[in-house]
Amino acid sequence: MSSAVPTPAQRPAVASCPATHGRGGGADHEIVTVIRPAAPGFGVDLAELWQYRHLFAALVWRNIRVEFDATRLGSLWAIARPLLFTLVFVLFRGFSGANTRVEIPYALYVFSGLVIWMYFLDAATSSAGAIRLDSALLTKVYYPRLLTPLVPVVAALVSVVIALVPLVVMMIWFGVRPGWALLLLPVMLVQIMALALGVGTVISSISIENRDWERALAFVLSIGLWLSPVIYAPSMIPESILPLYHLNPMVGVLLAFRAILFEGFPLPTWEWAYSGVCTMVVLAIGVWAFRRTEASLADRL
Repeated sequence: MSSAVPTPAQRPAVASCPATHGRGGGADHEIVTVIRPAAPGFGVDLAELWQYRHLFAALVWRNIRVEFDATRLGSLWAIARPLLFTLVFVLFRGFSGANTRVEIPYALYVFSGLVIWMYFLDAATSSAGAIRLDSALLTKVYYPRLLTPLVPVVAALVSVVIALVPLVVMMIWFGVRPGWALLLLPVMLVQIMALALGVGTVISSISIENRDWERALAFVLSIGLWLSPVIYAPSMIPESILPLYHLNPMVGVLLAFRAILFEGFPLPTWEWAYSGVCTMVVLAIGVWAFRRTEASLADRL
């Protein structure tokens, strides 16, 4: 029987080689499976991910059921949080008379921003903690480990789809309609998913044995609500610090989302392009960091 000696430089792979045993003048063929450990790097085996697509779909469906079946109100929670936040901000603006320099109806501006921001917050934090929550499965069953932080990123999209229903109702109420840029909505959603996955994998790779990083991420994202154009327009920011403000990649994402949905809202070409570059960099760093910890993942959990 032949076999292969796995080395750390080899990527995750399952190889099969024939082995022969002579007995009674005949030859029996046996399949030997060799599992090689992961190699640190940027490479992602897309063929292997596709091979485990059914498991991935099952894990996504599990997360969705856990999110909605465990509560009596179910999907109403997906719209209750952004609606209540929108109500608070609209009332505060009305009582204070603050000029947020928003050119579209303020309730529509705030709600659309909260839908995307809350998705990013939930997807990134859930992705960062997915390894710890699925530790029992990871230590018993082999599958591409990258699927674990990817599952909550995809499952959280259900909340976005549900929240789009009241958003469409508000657009009809205020007489706001989308333009041709609506065709770019899938591109924007893929980008925000990639950014959430990148942040999640970075934090996941350094917080396996120390949950302080997960708490730090939740704290930073909570502050990020006020440092992003969720409840106010970027024109409120002083010009002296506006270049620093635009370093936040969520600025381009939020402005692009509104330009896609609301006709007449200017498409932030440069801000969105910068956000896309940041997304690719963060995702590359996250995948690299995650794959470096992948080989010793089972031992550290």
